[in-house]
Amino acid sequence: MTDSEAVNRLTFGQKLGWATGAHGTSTMTGVLATYLLNYMTDVLGIAAFLAGSIIFAARMYDLVTDPLMGYISDRTQSRWGRRRPHLLLGAIVCFIAFVALFNVPDITGEIGMAAYATFLLILFTTAYTIFNVPYLAMPAEMTDSYNERTSMMGYRVVFFTTANLGLFLGGALLIRTYGPEQGYSLMGWALGSVLLLSMLVTFFSTRAVPRYERSEESHISVRDQLALVADNKPFMIFLAVKLCQLIAQASSQAALIFFGVYVLQRNEELLLAFGTYFTISTFVAIPLWTWAGKRFGKKPVYMTAAILYAIVMSTWLLSDSSEAQWIVNARIFGIGVAVTGILVMGFSILPDTMEYDRRRTGLNREGIYAGLYSTMEKAASGFGPLLFGAYLGAMGYVSTRGGELAAQPDAAVSGIYIGLGVFPAAAAALSAVLLTFYKLDEKTLKAAGLGSGATA
Repeated sequence: MTDSEAVNRLTFGQKLGWATGAHGTSTMTGVLATYLLNYMTDVLGIAAFLAGSIIFAARMYDLVTDPLMGYISDRTQSRWGRRRPHLLLGAIVCFIAFVALFNVPDITGEIGMAAYATFLLILFTTAYTIFNVPYLAMPAEMTDSYNERTSMMGYRVVFFTTANLGLFLGGALLIRTYGPEQGYSLMGWALGSVLLLSMLVTFFSTRAVPRYERSEESHISVRDQLALVADNKPFMIFLAVKLCQLIAQASSQAALIFFGVYVLQRNEELLLAFGTYFTISTFVAIPLWTWAGKRFGKKPVYMTAAILYAIVMSTWLLSDSSEAQWIVNARIFGIGVAVTGILVMGFSILPDTMEYDRRRTGLNREGIYAGLYSTMEKAASGFGPLLFGAYLGAMGYVSTRGGELAAQPDAAVSGIYIGLGVFPAAAAALSAVLLTFYKLDEKTLKAAGLGSGATA
């Protein structure tokens, strides 16, 4: 298929089917950000700083595997295309890794438990890479329409929201009903099964979508390709913006369950409220942000969402155990509105930067870009828990084993406030500043020289 107008047209089923995979990827990243640090400290008995360091180290492992997976994905040739074979393999390995992570055998000693948890996290991140890097590369191949990609990302945010609903409502209910140890085990099986199904839906539903095949004959090394990517200024600025925003999100999610237990003193009730009101706000906000992006442009809308997020997150500093539940719910609703804007605009900008590269160079390197983005995503999701875990450890947080709660010193409680109200707000505000340097819009993209066609 070489007619660009034909490439622009995606059916409802194709967009929905591709977006379904976001439920699986968001479940995996959400579990790492929301539950893993607490699971390691309060169930596995690993010290807060060591637990945060393990999560960060496993994410740094992706500095090699993500770009490599992108290179492999770009060079794959099969009757299923470049990306889809990896979607199938990734779905299966993701399920295995997810279940194993929350069903750790009883191992004597903190060092032995830490070593086993590290092994499982490496398996977990490898599985995520196999699916997510090809998955992120697909939108730039499926359509070359600037606004169509915004529409696609609206669908993706829907499944990001369903993943959060499963995480915050399903996960919290299981932990509250069965206790932390058995609850986490059941969560691994339940959420793992759903993420497997969502990823398989993406694999099967994208069999007939348009795709760009490799057109260049030269064999450029990974190192040289990375050097060319670094010359793509819009992409590099976008990476810096997303790094700040993802650190903000990872820090806040890591702190959320601690905040519910030790500040609000409502145990998992905060997660239940978060799942409910975040979901409602997302479905309300998706069409509004999508319309605003088309009407006013992606950059100004993106900046607005980032600033709104920083303001709302800082209000957690005013919260305590006496705060009325409706205020907590209203705050969560505002967070959901802001995060939805960040996601819709951010997800739609990524394939824009990929197409900008293709138009400038004539090379189809979506996999390399997706790999670098995924690396940054994982680095941020690892740095958030590392930052929060290190701060908690420095403040004297007391870890336990088997899900028992320990009395925490005042300094540790203050650290929880900082993790939820200060770190995320500061990182989001910095991302808004960095966005002022982003210059790629629809006019600039169309002015870039088109270098390759498309095939179906």
